[in-house]
Amino acid sequence: MTWFKRVLKAITALVALAVLVALGLFIYVQAAYNVDFPVTPRPAITARSDAATLARGEYLVHAVAHCSTCHGPAEVAQQHLVDFTKPLAGGYTIDAGPFGTFTARNLTSDKETGIGGLSDGDVGRAVRHGVDHRGKLSPIMRLSVGPMSDEDLTAIVSWLRTQPAVSARRPFYDLGILGKVVALHFEPRMTAAPAHVPEGEISVARGKYLAEGPAVCAGCHTPRDPMDGFAATGPLFSGEAEGDDDPFNENQEIRTPNLTPDVATGHITSWTEDAFVARFKAGRVIKGSKMPWDAFQRMTDNDVRSVFRFLRTLPPVKHDIGPTIRRK
Repeated sequence: MTWFKRVLKAITALVALAVLVALGLFIYVQAAYNVDFPVTPRPAITARSDAATLARGEYLVHAVAHCSTCHGPAEVAQQHLVDFTKPLAGGYTIDAGPFGTFTARNLTSDKETGIGGLSDGDVGRAVRHGVDHRGKLSPIMRLSVGPMSDEDLTAIVSWLRTQPAVSARRPFYDLGILGKVVALHFEPRMTAAPAHVPEGEISVARGKYLAEGPAVCAGCHTPRDPMDGFAATGPLFSGEAEGDDDPFNENQEIRTPNLTPDVATGHITSWTEDAFVARFKAGRVIKGSKMPWDAFQRMTDNDVRSVFRFLRTLPPVKHDIGPTIRRK
């Protein structure tokens, strides 16, 4: 039985080593992770009250930047639906397991629980840089909206200021151990504000601004490494590296497609511009899709056409992701 004792001793030693390594990693992550960025600048914007600014702000909040998708009624958002008639009082919670728990904040003008007690710069910093009014990294905001111009940021803050106060206190996010590991490589977005490309005419420039900016199409339609601060691991718009579980069907997963004009693997290569517009106007078809269809359904035809024309200018990338909806 000598050999058995030796094997058992070796296994015990390996288990003990693994426990020590895991404990050491846990202690290191707890000590090293930092989500404080108090010196991140607040955008120098001031809310306005003119009709044109407020109209653009409402359009951005409810359509392009899809804020209402998460910050609307929690019970509706949980079903991947949107009620545009209700206040943006937040409450929708994403339980990401070991990554943490994230709850949409109250965006109404309530001074105690909403944004009424925050400066325009505080609100603007959360949107632009992903840093909240406490100076802490706001992970979901860092990922869910792209760079936007000062004009559009002003419009969003201006419209939010007009919303009636609703008292609804929401918890701040709670990072799990993997969330803290990610935070070691995750920083605020510090790119300069892009030039404003006004809505109205159809143009490639407008499409690029929307797709890479407030609509953040590049965020989901690009392969990324969540353990490296969600850094891109491949060309923009070339499709996800891996799919996400369908929250309404445990037997399937959904993967965002390749939007580049590669003839063999591009998802919309054969689509006409009219077909692209029609798909947006159709809204949500796959219930579990993470695409904010209810918001994008409200985009103007000209903006959708601008996005299409921009996507047509991208370099073709051969990246076959397979079916966008697949059995697990």
